[in-house]
Amino acid sequence: MTDKTDSPSEPLLEQGSAADLPIDYDDALAHKSRILMTPHTVRARANLLLDKALEGELSHVAVDVRALDPLSESLAALIRTKWPDQVLPFHSVWRRFEAGGHDRFAGLAASRKWRDVREMGRAAFDMALVAGFIGTVAPAGWGFADGMAAERYPGADGLAVASLSMIASGLFSGKPLDPLRADAGQLVRVSVDEIADGLQIGPGNPAMDCTPLAHILQHLGEAVGLRDDLFAHNDDPRPGGLFDLLFEEGLEGAVGASRVMDLLCEGLSMVQVEGPALGGIPLGDTAKHPALRGEGIEEGTETFMPFHARLQRLVPDLVEPLVWAGVEITGLEDLTVGSDAAAVELLLDAGVVTLCDGPLQGGVIALDAPQAVELRAVTVALFDRLAEKLRMQLETNAEEMPLAGLLEGAIRYAAGKIALEKRGSLAPMIQFGAPEGLK
Repeated sequence: MTDKTDSPSEPLLEQGSAADLPIDYDDALAHKSRILMTPHTVRARANLLLDKALEGELSHVAVDVRALDPLSESLAALIRTKWPDQVLPFHSVWRRFEAGGHDRFAGLAASRKWRDVREMGRAAFDMALVAGFIGTVAPAGWGFADGMAAERYPGADGLAVASLSMIASGLFSGKPLDPLRADAGQLVRVSVDEIADGLQIGPGNPAMDCTPLAHILQHLGEAVGLRDDLFAHNDDPRPGGLFDLLFEEGLEGAVGASRVMDLLCEGLSMVQVEGPALGGIPLGDTAKHPALRGEGIEEGTETFMPFHARLQRLVPDLVEPLVWAGVEITGLEDLTVGSDAAAVELLLDAGVVTLCDGPLQGGVIALDAPQAVELRAVTVALFDRLAEKLRMQLETNAEEMPLAGLLEGAIRYAAGKIALEKRGSLAPMIQFGAPEGLK
């Protein structure tokens, strides 16, 4: 059986005409941009910065790896208590769609009566990608009142249920008789007011700036509309069209998680327009650090530190519908995690990471600031080491307990408990804000 884990997709925009290429497109650099869009490069460059932190060569972050041992012991004890069978759920949007114990997707699927698995898969991908780009961060006090469950959900759960509700209403559909879809043409036209209505902004809910959310969905529609080869195999262009491509590959053999990541980076990196570009190709969630030069750094890619945190979080969201459809998935352990504020704060609370500039009190750090780059990079690298220690204590391995599972068990569940023990509060210490200006 063929495993497509290491089968890279074609370079971004290579299949388009010259008229489709960015004005500053450079073929040689565009090919090198592919290097910066893989979990392997994220991990390798994060480890380079961790090595420099351990040598005391970073300006903003210091690391004490000895503190990983007591942290891993605490996390292992928490995992044994909450998941005695050590079967950890993936940190995926599908768990959030089930907030309150309600299987909302099953209810929608039953009402839709899919003609085949491909139709179901496209709808599931639409739901996962729209919810993924709407994100998980909501203001304190905000919540979504779910009429079906007669319950109100705050935070990430509320955003996920709200996203699903917007899709179920047909807000993103270009076909009135088929509401459970998100067409590129409708996404590019979504308005701020429509998103605000969908998130129930008004009396009883604190104000939320819905402009960035509307813009990112518009960019999602634009990106999908540009790539018929990825998103329109058997239907009009829609995010869920990617299901057809991966399902067809899955009929021939196992599909690697890194292949899913390749396609997300190839087709959707431009959705995150705040990042830098290389050879005219937008690199998405990538920043720069002057220490990333020399040995181990491909010429032409110096200083770039990729993270692709949002896209990597989307991989388990897309893998789940593929598994429902019978596709074998391999290589989930190849993904990296741990570059968001929750992961960083866990290591700060545990004393594994300290800030040379002194403690932050709810401070907002721009994603392209050197302090943010160092924090995120060493956290990515340290979570690999922490995962190894956890697996040894739990007597398991990376295949049985990939980072996608440890993220839910070792971060989302445990971080709050450790924050309360260490700080007596769940209030965030840091927030990563919009870049000040990547060039």
